[in-house]
Amino acid sequence: MAREGRKRKLLNLSPELPTEIIFSHILPRLPPKDLMMQCRCVCKSWSSFICSPSFVADFWNDRNKSTTNFLFQKQNRFFSSKIEEKEQQGGGNNNNKNNRVLIPTPVAELSYLSRCEALQLYRYDEVQSVHGLVCASSRKGDPVFVVNPTTRESIQLPHVKHNAVVVYHFGFSPLTNEYKVLQLINFRKSNFQFNAFTLGQDSSWRPLQVDPAAGNVDLPFKIWDVAAITDSVCINGAIHWIDKREKDILVFDVGKESFSVVPLPEDCAQGFVDYNENFPSIIEVGGCVAVDIANRWEYDRIILWILKDYQNLVWVKETITFSEMPEKTICSEVLGTIHTGELAIMMEVVDSPLQLYLYNMKSKRHRIFDFVWPGFKAEPYGRPLLQLLYSDSIVPLK
Repeated sequence: MAREGRKRKLLNLSPELPTEIIFSHILPRLPPKDLMMQCRCVCKSWSSFICSPSFVADFWNDRNKSTTNFLFQKQNRFFSSKIEEKEQQGGGNNNNKNNRVLIPTPVAELSYLSRCEALQLYRYDEVQSVHGLVCASSRKGDPVFVVNPTTRESIQLPHVKHNAVVVYHFGFSPLTNEYKVLQLINFRKSNFQFNAFTLGQDSSWRPLQVDPAAGNVDLPFKIWDVAAITDSVCINGAIHWIDKREKDILVFDVGKESFSVVPLPEDCAQGFVDYNENFPSIIEVGGCVAVDIANRWEYDRIILWILKDYQNLVWVKETITFSEMPEKTICSEVLGTIHTGELAIMMEVVDSPLQLYLYNMKSKRHRIFDFVWPGFKAEPYGRPLLQLLYSDSIVPLK
């Protein structure tokens, strides 16, 4: 009844307000859940406008400047917390434009995600987010799901069982406005296959014009070195992941569906030598590709290599040091930059909820947030794990 009542109110907007006012000033300010689950049902013109590529892109660009979401997993349950930038109440001078504060919302369970088979089974490095959409996959060849946590929509991609190791990467091309899932199948006998799936267009996996077994293409990398790597990031229309053996970054252009390689600087590559001590990972920092050389014993120091100039391959080394750290810190993870431009670093501390460090790379200062977990209990097993960051999105999946 409440939903029907709100729908009638929305319908009553039409005769009183010009369409331009509704489309330009009212709909963009509504919560994404209301847009997708209620406003789309008002009439065909509203539905077409809300799902149009231009509105979807403008909505994401606007919300991405003020909100960052965090997705957590605890056993087979999923939770979310949001950090929003809001005007500070009672801050004195109302003309101060910088009088804004970050407010983390209490962690809330996303019970609807329990119906998504993929998200119950897979580790965090096999869950990837692009523009608010989440792709969950497994190297065991289980079903692949794409989920929009904001609108609660989800789809399962065509499932073909392979007796092989299957790796997936998720990306978006701003030139073609397409979301694609790249599938790499390793049949373990020097036989590989590349497939792609374009959301909203393909009904089955589409073989790429790349066949390493037939030798009809000269790939710029050794396929067996990257056949099992799942850690990737999509930046500027290309998926990037690290070839740890060759010490390069492998690049897949989502629009052109072509491969290339970006060499790492020699000093950065030295951090790959000791696999037992260092764990290199690839992240996004300020819209740039970056490599984090994480040492398992040094939680108070982070070394980043940032590709500041993509065309000229100009890398900049950034060392971050924290003078004070919780005594019982057992793990730290660099997540990338959030909507404020700060670098998000997750700290796991014994007997405490996860802590979020936000580091300002210009001022070299940081601030700490504690995620509020209702009824938190320090359990040795089943501690909440951070899956990923994601932004609010109204990209339709159906």
